[in-house]
Amino acid sequence: MNVSTQIIPSSPTTQGQQRPDHGEFICQATDGLWVAIEKALDNGFGLVFVVGADGALIGQLTLHRMRAALRDGLHLRHTTAAELAAPWEEADAALPIVPVTDSHGRVISVERRVSASLLPVAEPDLSRNELRNLLDAFLSTWISSTGDYILEFESHFSARVDMTHGVATSNGTVSLHLALAALGIGPGDEVIVPDLTFAASANTVIHVGARPVLVDVDPVTWCVSAEAIERAVTPRTRIIMPVHLFGRPAPMTEICDLAQRHGLFVLEDCAEAHGARYDGRPIGSFSDVASFSFFANKIITTGEGGMCVTRNPELASRMKMLRDHGMRPDRRYWHEEAGFNFRMTNLQASIGCAQLQRMDDLLAMRDRVDASYRAALADLPGVVFPPPLSSRHEPVTWFSCVLVSPEIRPLLIKACREANIDLRPFVNALSTMPAYRRFARKCPVSERLAACGINLPTSRKVDENVVGRIARIFEQVMSMPAAIASSEAFLRENGM
Repeated sequence: MNVSTQIIPSSPTTQGQQRPDHGEFICQATDGLWVAIEKALDNGFGLVFVVGADGALIGQLTLHRMRAALRDGLHLRHTTAAELAAPWEEADAALPIVPVTDSHGRVISVERRVSASLLPVAEPDLSRNELRNLLDAFLSTWISSTGDYILEFESHFSARVDMTHGVATSNGTVSLHLALAALGIGPGDEVIVPDLTFAASANTVIHVGARPVLVDVDPVTWCVSAEAIERAVTPRTRIIMPVHLFGRPAPMTEICDLAQRHGLFVLEDCAEAHGARYDGRPIGSFSDVASFSFFANKIITTGEGGMCVTRNPELASRMKMLRDHGMRPDRRYWHEEAGFNFRMTNLQASIGCAQLQRMDDLLAMRDRVDASYRAALADLPGVVFPPPLSSRHEPVTWFSCVLVSPEIRPLLIKACREANIDLRPFVNALSTMPAYRRFARKCPVSERLAACGINLPTSRKVDENVVGRIARIFEQVMSMPAAIASSEAFLRENGM
């Protein structure tokens, strides 16, 4: 197998010698199971190398093996890392990292093997902090929808986006559903929704009995513009649902001014834009209600999970009541309305609290990955990055993404998949799919972006070596004569 590598050195001592016992990939033979688990989580690769007192390699230990040990209760016997480690000569050839040893068998560095195992387009970034919170919530026995972590997550997350009330939900989709229901949206009402968005945005409108009015997105921001919304407003319009696609902020100042003139609600779909800002304000702080998702591929995650945030205390109380079967909080089992079970668990919230504490680091990691892709691919003919935004926009990176010719896109996805690298196409434009045919409009920008867009792997595992390998695959595919012609046509058609 042709595998590219990168050396990750161990931490040196003040005497200039290697100290693998201090390395994030290294465990001492006498370390316990929990030490190994936390290190394997923190380094992001899910494994550690076990060394003796002299630094010599004993073996490797994966999270998979550690999970089995926990299930078997081996932590009760003070089992050490050395007892659990598999000898290196028996190590799985697909492991993403390997130890580098000196002539005495001491680990002096770690070598990253690009494409030795599948690199997913996204994966949750979890650390010892999330594990400790989760264990704390579990041991508290408050594992359902009541507990201190729920209150902490709602309070701290809403404050982060400059809102005063947070209502945690079981996922991002139902947070949209809850907001629509709490605002009284139903049959006969219209909700303006961008044509380029994940299906949940439109589905929730349909589920409350209203009609989604699909509007094309702007070619620069990739979000709905106030002008496009204005053209779609009718006497039945009740609410505008801008979606901050790929962490790129919609022009919320203008959208909110328009909504105020027409007496409309605004519900921001912020699923992909945690931390983004517009006109100096956090995305999510402009609207009557904003919805966030904490799915596993989002900037911060609780596995599943979502949240509504608002400044309106009456609306927050109504959402909390509807979230809990429509039951009044001051009168148990008294149901004012036929509500929903949209509650987040305390276990999920415990993970969210830890993720929120790490949010700035997670955003910085994504920006670093995106900058690496831009440096490696920006000069490759036929590869187009999202257009730059004005200084009023402060986007974040959800997925790093590019546009290519629709004819080339499946070739790139296939070539990367053969190299154990997962790329994903953009979501389809809503108007092109059977489920939304009765609401369809001609939305050429949405259709073009949906046909041309590729999401690139965006996670802690993406380093310069990974980016270099992806760039070489792009160069190989796009140097084929048919690909060159297709790219030239793509650039001409899009005025590039």
